[in-house]
Amino acid sequence: MKKIIVDVAMFIAIILEFLSLPILIHEIIGIGLVFLIILHLKFNKRYFKSIFKGKYNLKRTIDLIINIGLMISLFITIITGILSAIKTLRDIKIGNYDMSHIHKYSSIISLIFLALHLVSTHKKLLREFKKL
Repeated sequence: MKKIIVDVAMFIAIILEFLSLPILIHEIIGIGLVFLIILHLKFNKRYFKSIFKGKYNLKRTIDLIINIGLMISLFITIITGILSAIKTLRDIKIGNYDMSHIHKYSSIISLIFLALHLVSTHKKLLREFKKL
């Protein structure tokens, strides 16, 4: 049950990030989203242990490519978000407006990979909802 709560909260946070919110709210939600992503990865650690086990068919290969693409694009989005933070991390003096363009485009790519990830895992997600 904790897993589905984290997944739903993460999905809501991602949707909120694409709304026109004040920059401070965007940055706070972004920081929270990073923690939700870490929890999501922790709850799915069995997946990471199984990557090098078993045989790969086409679906499993595509799922792996989607997941790798999602992790890379989210990593770039997180790093560029930190580097372009101008409100929440201003005391650290790392705010950089040039990074905001990369942040914007990597977040769009992340959203595309997220949609593909949700399509590829929709059966698991529906089972989790039915458990509730």
